[in-house]
Amino acid sequence: MAIQDPICDVFVRGQNGFHTYRIPALLKLESGTLVAFCEARKFHSDHAENKIVMRLSHDGGQTWGRLRVIADAGADALNNPLAVQCRNSGAIILIYQRYPATSESEVPDASKWVSHAEQDFPPNFHEGAVGEGYKGKICSTYVQRSVDDGLSWSAPQDITRNVKRPRYVTSYAGGPGSGIQIRTGKWCGRIVMPFSQGPWGDMKVYALLSDDDGTSWRYGSVAPNIDGMQANEVQMAELENGDIYLNARSCDGAHRRLWTTSNNGGDSWSELQTVPDLPDPQCHASVCAFRPAESHQQLLYCGPLHASKRRNGCLMRSLDGGNSWQELLTVYKDFFAYSDMAQIDAQSIGVLFERDRYDRVSFRRIYLPE
Repeated sequence: MAIQDPICDVFVRGQNGFHTYRIPALLKLESGTLVAFCEARKFHSDHAENKIVMRLSHDGGQTWGRLRVIADAGADALNNPLAVQCRNSGAIILIYQRYPATSESEVPDASKWVSHAEQDFPPNFHEGAVGEGYKGKICSTYVQRSVDDGLSWSAPQDITRNVKRPRYVTSYAGGPGSGIQIRTGKWCGRIVMPFSQGPWGDMKVYALLSDDDGTSWRYGSVAPNIDGMQANEVQMAELENGDIYLNARSCDGAHRRLWTTSNNGGDSWSELQTVPDLPDPQCHASVCAFRPAESHQQLLYCGPLHASKRRNGCLMRSLDGGNSWQELLTVYKDFFAYSDMAQIDAQSIGVLFERDRYDRVSFRRIYLPE
């Protein structure tokens, strides 16, 4: 039976001069350090002069160090922290998007950007104003690196042309959460970062790929949508046979998670299909491959186990590569939104998650049965 430690709050609304913290990403480094990233917002909106912030834990998530601002673009909003550590160099790679500050007058139909009922905050005009291509008012993507376990960071590097297709695509997003580095097979060492792209009304998912430890990047093909369903906010995990498993939020779909696999390292994907065991209230969720010491790999999922509301955050397990899922435990039964997971050791994982109507981003360590 799985058991869990008490909840530890990592980012709390109103602390350190920020109104709200959202969109968690969690890394466990080779050194054992845990790194928690998220967006720090000036007010309660998806685009609120967001900064990317970080805290470190050196004791498995029991305590956390001071908050540090990793990226700041002034009035522009920085969104969707997405991180991975390279096994060869030990470098942490952090990727995020930058949205230019936008007013209501710059958006042709401002009313369409009002957030849905569970997010009672101002409209997200930024996404309505950005265009296709690489010039003018666009959504752009940056990467930063740390080679000393998060103590210092490189200057932001613009990699928009490597991430975004030159035509049609407007808004897009990395993850959010964690990327992976393939461990076995033909594509061993490849970094695979989950991405989604718009425009809204035609959302699709794909992978950003690097075969040189993040020095250069290229995008793969989008996963084919079926039956009018759309996918965004995506996570990926490596299966035991070397295939890549993809699990995504359903947009305007059947309120079930969407999934597919790639047998060529994330370059292309089979058709998306629904996951009968995983209801989806249109909310980001997390997946990871858990590798016990002396048994087969397990695929884990964490998200709201509810078809219409962001609540009842549960940890689920699959022993057949994502075809079926069984509930292990409830991480948090009340309001539960975005999350990210990381394996801490051969017996446990950590979950970093939003709770209590975005008042807190909290951490919980969970010990898993064999």
